[in-house]
Amino acid sequence: MSGRTSTLRGRVALVVPALLAAVVLLAGCGSARYQYVTNKDAGTFLKIPSAWQHQLMPGPAFIGIDTRNVSPEAARTLATREWVVGIDAAPKFDDRNLLLPDAADPKGFVQVRQLLPEEAATLSTNDLRNQLVSIDQEIQAQEEAVRQNPERARLEPEFLLLAEDLVHREGGVHGLHLVYQLHLGTGLVTVDQTSLLDRDQTRLYQLVFACSSWCYDRHRVEIQKVQTSFTIKPIT
Repeated sequence: MSGRTSTLRGRVALVVPALLAAVVLLAGCGSARYQYVTNKDAGTFLKIPSAWQHQLMPGPAFIGIDTRNVSPEAARTLATREWVVGIDAAPKFDDRNLLLPDAADPKGFVQVRQLLPEEAATLSTNDLRNQLVSIDQEIQAQEEAVRQNPERARLEPEFLLLAEDLVHREGGVHGLHLVYQLHLGTGLVTVDQTSLLDRDQTRLYQLVFACSSWCYDRHRVEIQKVQTSFTIKPIT
């Protein structure tokens, strides 16, 4: 892929080695239609369709972190503070990409990461908004495109924010749920992203899916059910 697809991939952090944790696959509580992905230590679980694949990924994922300022020692430290599981609705799990924006089937990840002290002191809800893709910059670029060529920018938008909801969960867990659409060289892609913090803002929880907009329309209900099942009960 090239052009805007490469640009987006540059914004979406890549996965690099070494991560400790476990994925527990539970019986579907009486239903074979779903399976659970669980991190008991972090009090986190979600429910995905039984036909989907999931796999513990090496890390750290460096999502929302400027990798230019991370030393090898810091990367190893981050790896011990993070749990990332890739989720893939395709028949065969793609272990090369944590996120593939224009995938033909829903693909994404769930992440739990203990924040670095400097992050915990400064992270805001707006930072969560821009955790994966800089929403603010994309909105500004789209507004500028409308000023330059109103008709074309509205008929063929480069970016659309479809949903932005504040989230408040039990135990003080809080954050944002976003759904947005990007125009890449290969067509429209849709991203469905939940980014949350615990009460004390020491831990980041994320559940993200992306695929072509045609794919998202076909799998919207399934993706929404997975997002709704994303449960966090911080261990105290």
